[in-house]
Formats: sequence, structure tokens, C-alpha cells
Amino acid sequence: MCAAEWNERSVAHMLRRVGFGATPEEIKFYLDMGQARAIDYILNYESIDDSEVDRQIAAANLDLTKTSDLILWWVLRMIFTKRPLQEKMVFFWHDHFATAIFKVKEQELMLQQNQLFRKFALGNFQDFLLAVSQDPAMIIWLDNFTNKKGQPNENYARELNELFSMGVGNYTEMDVKEAARAFTGWSINRRTKEFQFETNQHDFGTKTFLGETGPFNGDDIVRIISGKPATAQFISKKLFEFFAFQNPKQSTIDNLANIYLTSRFSIKAVMQAILTSDEFFSEKAFNSIVKSPTEYVVGTLKMLKATIDTRGKAGDILNSLSIQGQTLFNPPSVSGWDGGIEWINTSTLLNRFNFANTLSSNRMTRGATIDPKALLSNSKATKSKDVVDFFLKQLGLFDVDVLSNKTLKKYLDQNDDGSKGKFTLTDANIDKKVRGLIHLIITLPDYQLN
Repeated sequence: MCAAEWNERSVAHMLRRVGFGATPEEIKFYLDMGQARAIDYILNYESIDDSEVDRQIAAANLDLTKTSDLILWWVLRMIFTKRPLQEKMVFFWHDHFATAIFKVKEQELMLQQNQLFRKFALGNFQDFLLAVSQDPAMIIWLDNFTNKKGQPNENYARELNELFSMGVGNYTEMDVKEAARAFTGWSINRRTKEFQFETNQHDFGTKTFLGETGPFNGDDIVRIISGKPATAQFISKKLFEFFAFQNPKQSTIDNLANIYLTSRFSIKAVMQAILTSDEFFSEKAFNSIVKSPTEYVVGTLKMLKATIDTRGKAGDILNSLSIQGQTLFNPPSVSGWDGGIEWINTSTLLNRFNFANTLSSNRMTRGATIDPKALLSNSKATKSKDVVDFFLKQLGLFDVDVLSNKTLKKYLDQNDDGSKGKFTLTDANIDKKVRGLIHLIITLPDYQLN
């Protein structure tokens, strides 16, 4: 276990990375466990009862044959799950094995794939890679249903090598061609929407792939790829950079890659090593990653305990995600989203601020709403300084500088005409000034970071 101090700040950091933020009550829950137990609890989520999220989603009465309802289904799961790491891993794999409804066109298959990511979230990577290779959405997305003996389609074989496992430079063009031959006949049954092996379309001839020769099929290609040091390096680095920080030392990745290989391709073993490392809790990791639109929106709704009115299908939430650049189930390409600093530009930042304004000012029953008075009811805060500190903590911010803190306090204290006043905790002030305060906090530069 790492030597980092276990306090509210470090727990909030951990829960932003392994999930989508946390309320003060959740932070206390994990803090009281102690570091070792908390990380073990997060990793071994199978034992956590998550049936409540299923009941909440069932009550929303969603039509999962519609893309908007499918997105809302996942957003609700992200907000209310008791298994944060499982859902964060699904989010990670959705970007890694990027597949989009604009080409797949069948919501049922996208849902099926999403559940596949949930099933293998921390599983064995070889088994996972084989399941993805047989996933109907993926077969449609990369045209493997057209991959036939004598007329190999290389799309899946190329992305399997380049984006899903080893990365550029670790295979040759001939390896791609031979792998494509091995995947011939891997198709889907359009009626049952299941994987189907078409024997008469498969090339049973001898292939040579990454130095090995035999009458390989897709299973063999996945087996060979999964055990390669290049795959261990590629997957380990991608996981570390998503959960900790960019550009780690080579020795860090070497260690993780060794764990991947010695554990026989266990993603859980790699994640355990990351979450228990000094680097994960280092100052270099804190607030070093720009929140994706999903992390920004879902985290805010979660931490402010927003009420999601699903009667209107939460169109404001889905629209906000879209205009910020991240429509779930619709990544722009097989490479997923660029992410990082690319999430912030003049357009997307304005759309983040518009989301903050809409959420903080919505007093209607429709859409996503917050109740500042209910949140404050659990607090003894009455003075402006205490109210500012309360909402910074509510939103998981432990590193806001003194000047920003003073500016927020000044906002509460000043009158509408800008003159100096004195904040009092009246219902009118909660409805106006405190909502304004929340808006300002959500637009702080610090809040855009994980």
C-alpha cells in the first residue's frame, strides 16, 4: 500500500478517478474504511449490492430501442451505481473499443456491447479480447461480416493490432493480412443478433502471424496477441494514463506490464497495482487530467444530488453532453475521443458554463434540478465563508486557492448593485445567491480537472 496520507482530499481524488466523483457522505464512508480496505472494496465490487440502481432505472420506464433513452440509461447508472470502478471501466473500454451507433444502427447491439464491457470490466484481457472479436456491434462496425475466404477484409485485424492491443510498430502489414485470413467467416446471425461462424467462408490454410505458423483462426490470433510484451506495455500504459497521469516513467509501465503477464492477463491485477501505487496518490496525479464532458456532467449531478426528471427523458443532460463533444454510444471514430486538453476550447467551455447555469438556475420540476436548501440542511453553515467552504467540499474541491475562495465569499456578501453587504442565510438568499455560488464553483478552472 502506498504511503500517501489518507484524508478527505486523497479519497476525493481516488473517487474522481475510479468513478464520477463522490458526495461528502461517500468520501466519509471510504475514509472510515482505511486505505487498504477501501481499495479492496472498490476492486472487488462483485460483492456490492447494486440492485438499487436497477430499480431506479426500471422506474424511468426507458425505451432502449431509442438512442436517447439508451444514453440516459447509462448516465443514470453512472450517477447511482454503488460500484464506481465497474462503471468507470465500462466508460474506459467504450473509448478503447470505440464503436458507434451511427454505423451499427441497432441500439440493441450497442446495449449488448455495453453489458459486455461491464462483464469483463476487470476481467482476463485474453477472454475479453476474444469476446470483443465476436461481438456483433464490433463485427458490424469494422465490417468483419464481409471478411470471407479469398476476399479478406483487413479492417478488424488492423484495428485489433493497432488500437486494441499492441500499438503501431509492433506488427507488420503481412501480420495484418494473415490475421485477417484467420478471422474470415466470423460473422453474425442477423436474426438472433449473435456471433456466427460461417465455416464455408473461413480460410483454413496455414498462416504466419507474429513469427508463429499454423492453421490459425481468430482464437489463435487473440491468444498470440494477448501474451505479447507489446500488448502488456500498451494496455498497461493506457490504463495508467487514464487513471493516474500522462507520460509515466518507463519503469512504471515495465512493472505493470510484468504484472499483466505474470497474472495471465488480469486487468484487475494491473488496476490493483495502479491504485495502490505512490504515483496514483502523488501530487503529480492530483488535478492533472481534464474532465471529459461525461465526467463533468455526471459528477456534478451526483455530487449535488440532483433530481433527474426522466419524464422529459432528461433531454437537457443529453444535449449538454452532445454539445460539449461527447455523445455516448457515438464516439467520432474507431480511435474514440481525443480527450485531455482537447475537451477544452472556446466552444466547449462555453457549453460547460451553460450547463452550469441551466442546472443551478432550473427551478422547474422538469429536467435536472438541485435543491441547495436541502443540501445545506445537513450543515451548520450560516456565514458566507462557511457556505463557500461547504459547497467547495460538496463538489470535491480541496485545492481552491485563497484568492478564488475570497472572490466566492465576496460574491455572497455583496449586494445586487455590487456594493458591500452582509450575507444571511434566508430562503431568498439560498434561492438566489447560493444558486449563483454553485454556478460560479462549477465554472472554476479547478473544477474542470479530475
